[in-house]
Amino acid sequence: MKISLKWLQDFVDVQDMMAKPEALAELLTKAGLEVEEITSLAKDFQFVVTGLILEKAKHPNADKLSLCRVMTGEGVVHQIVCGAQNHKQDDKVVVALPGAILPGGFAIKNSVIRDVESGGMLCSVKELGLATESDGILILPENAPIGKPFAEYQGLDDVTFELKVTPNRADCLSHYGLAREVACLLGRPLKKMAPQYKVSPDSTQALVALSVQSEQCPRYAGRALRGVKVQASPEWLKKRLQGVGLNSINNVVDVTNYVMIELGQPLHAFDMNEIKGKKIIVSQGQQGEKFETLQGVTLTLTGEELMIRDGERAVAMAGVVGGKNSGVSDATTEIFLEAAYFTPASVRKASRTHGITTDSAYRFSRGVDADNTFNAMERAVELILQVAGGEALSVPHDHYPHPIKKSPVRTEIKIISERLGYEAEAPRFEDYMTRLGCLVEKMGEGSYQILPPTYRFDLEIEMDLVEEYARLNGYDQIPETLPEQRLSPTPHDAGYLLSRKTSDVLRGAGYSQAVNMAFSGREAQEKFLGSLNALRAAGLAMSDVPVMVLNPLNAEANCMRSSLVEGLYRNSHHNFHQGVEVGRLFETGKTFSLKEGGEFQEHQHLGLVAWGYQKTLWTQVASHPLVFEVKAAVEKLLQQLHITSYQWSSVQNRGDIPDFIHRGQHAVLMVEGKAVGFIGSLHPSRLEDDKIRVPVALAELNLDLLFKGQPRGFRIETFSRYPRVERDLALVMLKPLKVGDVVREMKKSAGPLCTQIEVFDVYEGDNLAQGQKSVAFRLSYQDKTATLQDSVVNDSVTQVLAALNAKFSITVR
Repeated sequence: MKISLKWLQDFVDVQDMMAKPEALAELLTKAGLEVEEITSLAKDFQFVVTGLILEKAKHPNADKLSLCRVMTGEGVVHQIVCGAQNHKQDDKVVVALPGAILPGGFAIKNSVIRDVESGGMLCSVKELGLATESDGILILPENAPIGKPFAEYQGLDDVTFELKVTPNRADCLSHYGLAREVACLLGRPLKKMAPQYKVSPDSTQALVALSVQSEQCPRYAGRALRGVKVQASPEWLKKRLQGVGLNSINNVVDVTNYVMIELGQPLHAFDMNEIKGKKIIVSQGQQGEKFETLQGVTLTLTGEELMIRDGERAVAMAGVVGGKNSGVSDATTEIFLEAAYFTPASVRKASRTHGITTDSAYRFSRGVDADNTFNAMERAVELILQVAGGEALSVPHDHYPHPIKKSPVRTEIKIISERLGYEAEAPRFEDYMTRLGCLVEKMGEGSYQILPPTYRFDLEIEMDLVEEYARLNGYDQIPETLPEQRLSPTPHDAGYLLSRKTSDVLRGAGYSQAVNMAFSGREAQEKFLGSLNALRAAGLAMSDVPVMVLNPLNAEANCMRSSLVEGLYRNSHHNFHQGVEVGRLFETGKTFSLKEGGEFQEHQHLGLVAWGYQKTLWTQVASHPLVFEVKAAVEKLLQQLHITSYQWSSVQNRGDIPDFIHRGQHAVLMVEGKAVGFIGSLHPSRLEDDKIRVPVALAELNLDLLFKGQPRGFRIETFSRYPRVERDLALVMLKPLKVGDVVREMKKSAGPLCTQIEVFDVYEGDNLAQGQKSVAFRLSYQDKTATLQDSVVNDSVTQVLAALNAKFSITVR
């Protein structure tokens, strides 16, 4: 929000701050109203003054140049060479003296032009940055002073603040509201405003009927004016609005904007001749009803909006935007001026539903002062009569059946001292509360009952008063003390440590961490995931209906995510179409599902996505499905978590495979006999539909199940002093037989001295019967107490081969 110090001067004396605005900015920032930017217009026009041309002659060495003697003060005359031709002797002009830097960084210096010295420049409006085009230098009126700074003469000697107002301080969204704050901080008097004008004997209530039919409009005021002339605003009004970033429209609309910026109360002016039936009705909108805004946009109402109607149709969306059918135009001569208080929730919801952001909605949605509504309307009437003429009708509307009242708040000085950590002073507290506009009632020694003003929406409880004391007294007064440490530090949460370890392992495996929003779009999520039965069978907690967001930002974020892979696939899709053809991502985060009773629950999941093959000079074409790389990353994680009792289970029934997964490249991870997640390749039809020309593999694990019982116990032992013995076995088996099942059987029968079994070769081809494969295993044996004897190792190998032959009909190659 932009604030003009010259405008602020109308209500509180800040004249001394014009020369040192940084001091005021620092004071406001320390009080919680952050000043983000200070703009001093006068600095742009340093060394630019008004002057009088005493003499104009031809340049001795150039036909198109003139040589002028210009006076910029009593006895101060400059010789200036000028190229324009629209000036003459005795003209008042704008002179940029040496040292001036004009807009665009154009520096003025003493110079020599065609062998003649020139001490400045006569300026045009374009050179001054006040217009994009100009026909010559700027000629000032005859009564213009000589030697006056141009910024002061033109009214550009203002200083503006770009203010960051927090949502709880809606009372500062105006010049008068900020003036109250500055008056309090500086201890200076606040100038009151009392609009004065004459009214005609005719009655507004007799001319326009009012009916308020909704509790969302606690107060509605209105006054009729006639005989007004809609035209361009006077210069002072234009400059005030332009100084705070608003464009001038016409005198009537400019006044409503002016009062909104001045007092914080949004207003709306209706063309009274366009009010059908001469009725104003405040009521709820009708579902499916069409409404055209001032900007010509047609909206379809939901029925929850608060609308302003005449006898036949909607003419405005309350607090948000006016209708095109009743706006003020150049032909308007009679207006009905509206000032109202609409509940913040109603305006905020209508604004968000239709995506309309206006200055009016911004203020109403944060709250305006209902007690100031009528006074703001009167101020606007005063200004309209001043700039547009006409007359104001008497007996205005002011519907306010249940005035809004604040509840008193009790507090004690000792409570303030305890909360702030230093001794609060009772006289200072009383002074602060009085300056804030509160009614202070002393209930006893150091005990008070405070009644906040209606415009301070944020003063509701005792701690709010404590905060006000700290804010006004200065947060820097709070002593810096370290809390006394009486307890030992709380250990890290085991779930956090395991999640962090998971992230470390996967980053080490070449995966980058993704952090997606927990929101998702229901339609997109259901389209990608399809049937959830297979995902539930894989150990992922999901409900048929997602957890919906009550007040979603848009359709793409209207529910909480049920799975991580949908968001990770969107990441891979976006990256691929941005030219990143190879990538590895993982994400740990919450997913959400509904219980039977309607309550939602959270689940910690891990998702992975890989797309494209890494290419080198030696491996241009991959010889393995991409899903094996994801499988390797998951197994590395299991190894680091010391989970050894796991297996990959293939699924044959198509209904038990997720819709988005390739039927032949899918497996469920079983840990200690329970499903905890899945891996798989993305279905080829999905790749084709989304025009992805590289393979994509996905995985999602339920970390709640995977971490259950973690950290798993393991012992750290010393290295064995005795050598390890290895035996290699080349075994012939049926191709469909899973090597993992073979390894598990070998571990059972090998005995405790077998410390490791690994596969180092797989062969399929000649010298083997059809449907068979040869797999080479390396068995490692080690004893910690003695050197192993060959007989012991051979006996173990014999037991292994016998067990494999008996169970799987496996033979030695």
